[in-house]
Amino acid sequence: MQGEPSARLESLRVGDAVFELRYGAEDAQAANQVREALRRAVPAAERWGRLSGPIVVTIHPTHGSLENTAHRSGYAWLRAWTRYGSIDLQSPRTWSRGMATDGEMAELLSHEITHCVMYRSAASESTWQHVRIPLWFREGMATVTAGERQRVGPPEIRRFYQEATTSPAAGDPLSRPEPLYKSNSELVYGTAHSAFQFLLDRYGEDRIRRLLPAMAEGSDFASAFQLSMGISVEEFEREFRHYVLWQGGLALHVRGT
Repeated sequence: MQGEPSARLESLRVGDAVFELRYGAEDAQAANQVREALRRAVPAAERWGRLSGPIVVTIHPTHGSLENTAHRSGYAWLRAWTRYGSIDLQSPRTWSRGMATDGEMAELLSHEITHCVMYRSAASESTWQHVRIPLWFREGMATVTAGERQRVGPPEIRRFYQEATTSPAAGDPLSRPEPLYKSNSELVYGTAHSAFQFLLDRYGEDRIRRLLPAMAEGSDFASAFQLSMGISVEEFEREFRHYVLWQGGLALHVRGT
């Protein structure tokens, strides 16, 4: 397909994780950066589970090539797309602001590999696309694990809820992010990050680690969440909104495990 990287293939092992790196000759420098970033990203992502099986990492020469692979159009901010066994990256030499720093590339790959760990912990290669995990959980887990700084935090989220209309078409960055995802990604990702950090602080890492294997054993997300956290997803989302709206006066008590 025109625009796809030419055949440069190599294998890389990081601990027990195996990657197949694909890129064109023009992206040899980017490939060097990706190799080093993977060595930093894998240990961070495996906080949530073991990364088993090979993963194909493809460096795309243009943004259009990445969007074609992801079947997404008009997402100018998109830099990577991850599935069960693959990570597709837009070459940083074609980013609008130029090459990523080593730290930024490690952060991006920590985010994407966390998705791989999540998919593989919760499902199999034949079932992962049918698993329904809320966007706030899957993106929040990735951004928190990667240590990403968000442009949107609790003050902006609080302002959204204070000014929000009752129209379903307006969306909700927590429970109904789809209407906002393309036009206001910073609000969606910022809310996901804050919600997952709130979950981690309030309920603890061990409970979150138990959630994904429960899904692999056959539970849907809502049932696994109830089993692991002791409350429903809807109750947690209400807790988070309450925390955001009353953050100045709300004492955050961490529940025991």
